Amino acid sequence: MSKQYFMNQPEVAHQQREIVYEVAPYRLKLTTDNGVFSKNQVDYGSNVLVETLLAELNSVEAEVIVELGSGYGPIALMLAKQLPNAVVTGIEINERAYHLAQQNAQRNGIENCQFINGDAITALLEVQPTVVVTNPPIRAGKAVVHGFIERAAQLLSADGVLYVVIQKKQGAPSAEKLMRQLFSVVEKVTQDKGYWILRGVK
Repeated sequence: MSKQYFMNQPEVAHQQREIVYEVAPYRLKLTTDNGVFSKNQVDYGSNVLVETLLAELNSVEAEVIVELGSGYGPIALMLAKQLPNAVVTGIEINERAYHLAQQNAQRNGIENCQFINGDAITALLEVQPTVVVTNPPIRAGKAVVHGFIERAAQLLSADGVLYVVIQKKQGAPSAEKLMRQLFSVVEKVTQDKGYWILRGVK
């Protein structure tokens, strides 16, 4: 996997491709490219995160969802598709991935999802989320991963909830420890093939 996916402007040559991401009953057609995270298929951790969120969130609620590090959009777009009353915003530093996410939203006719090109840790938002989700960029380093968690705690409304997916071997216990310092209630709600889904309630 290219280490450039968390950079603002990837240097690798373009090679766009089409993939399909399906979580019943919806099927999204997504365009990906070199220099973005998980270009050949939606990664296992992201899919576990989506399925956990859909089991936890009420489709009737008008949630304000923010994804930190949204890539070409699979998590944000699938949540927006499955939760039509929600308003979803994805923040992505990689310009190539950001433009793909916008195209993928338009291609799939998803209107309750927008994307912002910026640093997830510092980008300004016009909304205060009730839910923050993230599959943080592990290869960017521990400081960035922990920065995502700290930023989520700053952004969330009272009683807001953070969901993080991270592999045990890539720092899940450390992330859980940090979350316990920032959130009133922290639980490991899913464990699947080494991936942990951590939920923190503010």
